[in-house]
Amino acid sequence: MEHVAISPPRQPKRAKFLRTLALDHARNVVCFTPSEAILQHLMRVAQNDIPGLASPASVLDILRHNPESIFAFARGGWQEQPSDVPMGFMAMLPLTKEGHRALFDGRFQTDAPDLQHICRQHERPDAIYHWGVLGGPAVVGGMALVMERLSSDKFRGLPMYCKAASPEAHKFMRSIGFVDGATHPETRHFVRSLLSLPRVPPATHCFDSYTPGAAPREIGIKVVHDLEELLMVRAIRAAAYVSEQQMPYREDVDGNDFSSTHLLGYVGDEPAGCIRIRYFAGFVKVERLAVFERFRNTALALKLVRASIAFGRHKGYTHFYGQAEENVIKLWERFGFVRRQGPGVRYLTDLYYHEGDLRVEPSPEAIHSQSGPEVLIRPEGRWDRLSHLELGG
Repeated sequence: MEHVAISPPRQPKRAKFLRTLALDHARNVVCFTPSEAILQHLMRVAQNDIPGLASPASVLDILRHNPESIFAFARGGWQEQPSDVPMGFMAMLPLTKEGHRALFDGRFQTDAPDLQHICRQHERPDAIYHWGVLGGPAVVGGMALVMERLSSDKFRGLPMYCKAASPEAHKFMRSIGFVDGATHPETRHFVRSLLSLPRVPPATHCFDSYTPGAAPREIGIKVVHDLEELLMVRAIRAAAYVSEQQMPYREDVDGNDFSSTHLLGYVGDEPAGCIRIRYFAGFVKVERLAVFERFRNTALALKLVRASIAFGRHKGYTHFYGQAEENVIKLWERFGFVRRQGPGVRYLTDLYYHEGDLRVEPSPEAIHSQSGPEVLIRPEGRWDRLSHLELGG
């Protein structure tokens, strides 16, 4: 039962997977754990629609190992024995941590899964593999009932994967939110033949937490993506450095702005602070932290530094370097920066800057060359969101 096959309703709606089917498709449809007689009947029906179908013995083994793996749905009410009532099923494999890894490294046998790779009913899975779906217009709403169960605390937020048995099934799974290709969240191994359901929670990362229309005192941070946002950064730095500190213009505008990443901090909807990240082969330099004076009584400066470190770790860096004035060196030391020995360095002004280093553990979410082609073309800082190219326009 390696693949997914389904006869969709005539006009399936595009939606996120946990909202795949409108409530009117689920009216008069019930979802239940099938009897072995019902399951064997549905397997015989499915043999015409699902290539590479697992043997009835393998499917029964899974059902006995974890009854929460296979759901039958029928129009009109619960069924104990096969009948002429329209029926369908949805089979999912709740994977253990090792089963999740096996799915990506080739050890997982979808036609005869090793029960050691499948969770027991009392265990929270590490991922869900949608093993097989069979339905028609009369009972496809049963999928919505199964998805409602998967929104519970036990299953919420789990990675979900599947394969498609036909071009029609592939089109349907894409229409409800699945995308081609999957990346293991820990090993970062990419498998093109899998489909995966992206998890796109809002404000997943501290460097992508700004939401337009935020409450007046709410702090949010985002990566600068266009020239208008870069002009906001320049305005904040001009006020904080050139105006307040009498810094020469050419010391601030040093020719590196277009080869750097800038984080822009907001208080409510007001641009209020910024920080710059520059890249070198083995380390990043965090610099140009600036906050408008009226917002310096907030936590924005701390959040900008924290976000810059998180962003660098997500890019795969573990060594951070910076320079700070004497009056702000304590802020950087709060994050673990270690001041280098020596009197510091001086540029065009009389201010001295102290060098410091921070070394951190690699991030398990770090982007790398095997993260998948879709991920690697997404906008900076939004690697966990579908891009406009993936959304079709």
